[in-house]
Amino acid sequence: MKSKVLIFGGTTEGRELAELLDRAMIPHAVSVATEYGEEIEENAGEKNLFVGRRNASEMADIMRDGGFGIVVDATHPFATGASEEIRKASIEAGVKYLRLSRDTASGSEYGEDVFGVLNLDEAAGKLMEIGGSVLVLTGSKELKNLTSKLGSNINIYARVLPNEDSLQKCKEAGLSGRQIIAMQGPFSKQMNIALIEETGVDAILTKESGQTGGFAEKLQAAKECGIKTIVIRNPESVSENSDGKSMSEIIREIEKETGALVRTITVAGMGPGDEKLFTVDIRRAIQGADIIFGAATVTAAFRELTGTKTPTKDIYRGEEILEFLDEHTEYMRPLVIYSGDISLCSGAIKATEVFEKAGYRVERIPGISSVTLFAERLRIDLQNCSILSAHGKDANVTGHAMKNERLIALTSGYKHALEIADKLPENMKVVLGYELGSKDEEIIVIKDSAEKEASKCEIPDSNIKDYTGRCLLYIENPEAYTNSVYPAIGDNEFIRGKVPMTKEEIRSFSIRKLGLTAESILYDIGAGTGSVSIEAALVHPDIKVYSIEKKPEAIELLNKNRRKFHADNMEIIEGTAPDAMDGLPAPTHAFIGGSNGNMKEIIEKVRALNEEAKIVINCLTPQTLSEVMDIVATYENITPEITQISATRFKKAGSYDLPDAQNPVYIISF
Repeated sequence: MKSKVLIFGGTTEGRELAELLDRAMIPHAVSVATEYGEEIEENAGEKNLFVGRRNASEMADIMRDGGFGIVVDATHPFATGASEEIRKASIEAGVKYLRLSRDTASGSEYGEDVFGVLNLDEAAGKLMEIGGSVLVLTGSKELKNLTSKLGSNINIYARVLPNEDSLQKCKEAGLSGRQIIAMQGPFSKQMNIALIEETGVDAILTKESGQTGGFAEKLQAAKECGIKTIVIRNPESVSENSDGKSMSEIIREIEKETGALVRTITVAGMGPGDEKLFTVDIRRAIQGADIIFGAATVTAAFRELTGTKTPTKDIYRGEEILEFLDEHTEYMRPLVIYSGDISLCSGAIKATEVFEKAGYRVERIPGISSVTLFAERLRIDLQNCSILSAHGKDANVTGHAMKNERLIALTSGYKHALEIADKLPENMKVVLGYELGSKDEEIIVIKDSAEKEASKCEIPDSNIKDYTGRCLLYIENPEAYTNSVYPAIGDNEFIRGKVPMTKEEIRSFSIRKLGLTAESILYDIGAGTGSVSIEAALVHPDIKVYSIEKKPEAIELLNKNRRKFHADNMEIIEGTAPDAMDGLPAPTHAFIGGSNGNMKEIIEKVRALNEEAKIVINCLTPQTLSEVMDIVATYENITPEITQISATRFKKAGSYDLPDAQNPVYIISF
C-alpha cells in the first residue's frame, strides 16, 4: 500500500492538511498552479512542491513517477475545471482520489439585499438591475468576462491579489488607476467597510467562499453599509452529485489507507498565568489552534491575556472533549490548555491517555511550572527538593515532609495550604507561594524554625483579602536526614495507658512479615494503643492505615499517639470487627492483634474484600493458635508461616543486670 499523499492545493485547507501530514510524518507533496501559490506554501514551511498548471496526462505522470498512493484535491471550490483534470489523472494513474470540500455556506443569510446566483452570467444580469457601481471581490481570473458583459453601464472596482498576474488580468479587463485595489487578505469586517465607504459602491460581488475566504465578513460589511450583495454560489454546495468530504473525513480516509495517525490534539501548559512566561512552543500552538479547551478559570484568564479570537470551550476532561469533537468535526487543530506545567497536572496526564486510546496523536507542550518559579523566588536548588501534588486529592504531606529535607507541595488553595501547615511539626520551616508569576503574587512565611517567636510570622486573613488563587507550600525539615530510615519506635515513646500494646520486638517482626509497600492499605484490627498502626504508617507516607478499635480508652490513646507522631495517613475506625470494616477500601494487608472472639468472621471478611490480602496474626495462647490453624485449614492452597518469638530484656538492679522475660507470642502469616 502506497502511503505517499499528493495534495493539489493553493488554498487554506490544503495548507492545513499539509501541516497535519507533516506533523504526523506522512510523506507528501503539494502541487500549486502559480508562483504566487509557491511563495505562500514556502512561507508556510512546505518543502515538497510541484509548481505550474498541468493537464490530466501530466498530472498522472507526476502521480506515477512520485509513487503517490493518495491524491487530495484541495483546490478552490470554484476551480471546477482543475478538479475535473485531477479526477481524470487519478483514474489514469490508478490512484485513490479524495475531494476536500469547503463549507462555504456557513454564516450566509440569503434574502433581502443578498442575492444568490449560480454563475457569472446571472451575476452580471443582477448587477445590471441594480446599476451604479460594484466592488468585485471574486479575484482576477474572470474580470475580463465580467466587464465584457457589463460594458460601460456599471463602474467596476476590483480587489485582487498583489501580483503581476492579477494586475495584468485587470489591465486586460480594461481596469486602471483606483479601480484596481491590490491587497493581500484576510480582511476583517472593518477593513471591508472602509473599502466600501472609500469606493462608494452600490453593491459587492463575491463568491460563496466560506470562513477561509472571509465570506461572513463581506456580508456583514455590506449589510452595515446598506448596500446589496450578489453571491455566486459554490458549485459543490448546489450540486446533488458532489463527492466532496470534510477535513475530518479526509483525515480518516488517509489514516485508513496509510495506517498512520494524522488526527492531532495538542495538550499544553500555559505556565503560571502571565503572558510573558509563555514558551515559544505554546505561542505557536495558540496561533495554529482552531479551538481551545480548558477549565473555565483557565480559558477566561487565557482570553484576557491573549485577546484571542479563536473559539474557546470551558471543558478539560478528555472524554468530554472527544464527545465535543465528534459532534463538531470542523475542528482539526484542537488545543487543550492547562495551567502551569502539564507534567505536574493529573488532568493533562489523564486526558493524554484518553486521546491516545481514541486514536489521536497527542503533541504535549510543557509550560513553565509554578514549582520552578517558587524555587527561583526562594533561591533553592530543585535537584535536592522533592515535589508532591496534593491538589484535588488526598496526600500525606506531613509524612512526606518528615521524610524529606526540602519539599514543595501543590495544594488545593489557600485554606487547604493553611490546614496542611497547621499539622506540620513546629521544627519545620513553611513558606506559602500565592499566584506565582502573576500580578497578585505573594510569598508568605507561615512557620520558620529559625524564628523564636511565632508571632513574627503573620499569616494574612482570607476574610480581609480574597485568597482564591493557586497556592504552593515549601517545607523545610532540618531533621530529615537525622531521622531513622525505618521508624523503629521504642515502647517508651508511645503514650501509654492500661490498654495492651504490641511490644517492639514482636511489632518489628510482624511488620516485616506484612511486607508493606508504598501503596498498601493496612487494617490494624484491635489496634490498642496504635503501636503497629503508627509504625506501619511511618514506613512510607503513602501507606494508608485503618486502625480498628472498639474500646473508648484505646480510641483516646490512638488519637493522642497519631497526633504525637504526625501519622496523618492513619485513620481511626471506632467499632468492632468485622462490622467496622464495612465501607472501607479493600485491604492489601491486615494485622490482627485482637479479635474479640470474631477471628473466623474477620478472616472471612478480609478475604472476601481481597482474596490476595496478606494477613498477620499475633496469638498469645496455644488455644488461639489452634483456632487460627483450624480456620486456615478450611482454605485450599494456603500454607501459613508460624513463628514463635520469646524476647528477654535485661533491667538494671544495683550492679546486676536481671533478665525480664516477656510472654512468648505466636506470629502467623498467610
